[in-house]
Amino acid sequence: AFSESEWIDVLIRSTGLEPSHLDERAKWHVLARMVPLVENNYNVCELGPRGTGKSHIYKEISPNSILISGGQTTVANLFYNLGRRTVGLVGVWDVVAFDEVAGISFKDKDGVQIMKDYMASGSFARGRDSISASASMVFIGNIDNVETLIKTSHLLAPFPEVMVDSAFFDRFHAYIPGWEIPKMRPELLTNQYGLITDYLAEACREMRKRTFGDAID
Repeated sequence: AFSESEWIDVLIRSTGLEPSHLDERAKWHVLARMVPLVENNYNVCELGPRGTGKSHIYKEISPNSILISGGQTTVANLFYNLGRRTVGLVGVWDVVAFDEVAGISFKDKDGVQIMKDYMASGSFARGRDSISASASMVFIGNIDNVETLIKTSHLLAPFPEVMVDSAFFDRFHAYIPGWEIPKMRPELLTNQYGLITDYLAEACREMRKRTFGDAID
């Protein structure tokens, strides 16, 4: 039987990284990136320098997550298309991740409010319908110099102005400090064994049927 630390190393190697080159805190940050894959409606923000692998896990590790490059989106695409009466990306994928949060914008004026409602309760209203979905939301962005940012602004500054709102940020379950994860370099890529991606993705999806929200109790 594996110990807890051995299982942690196996999971990290399954994402392509070599845990022996990460300190204990960085290992837990890498694992925290995986929580949205196994927990329904779990909202995460990771801001940090470029090249630390922030978006890799949502693009390459699981076929059940989608990475949206920063840019304009619509309520119909993300949440619900009233004309077709079909649920958007949050009803199709386990994880919806936004790359480059600075570029996020909605064509619809109520887009951010609907996103807030969804992140708070896992449901939102469109027309006469109340729609529920289980997709977790991940927000990824770049911070180049965290020391300067602390002195001049705040740690959520990369978000577009319309999203810089305490009610929005209160809906995050975790903020991963990406500047504590080393930038990618050859020795950080593992040549050891891990779980095959197909198996890992299915195991993650299966775990979404269980809830650990009360584990802290």
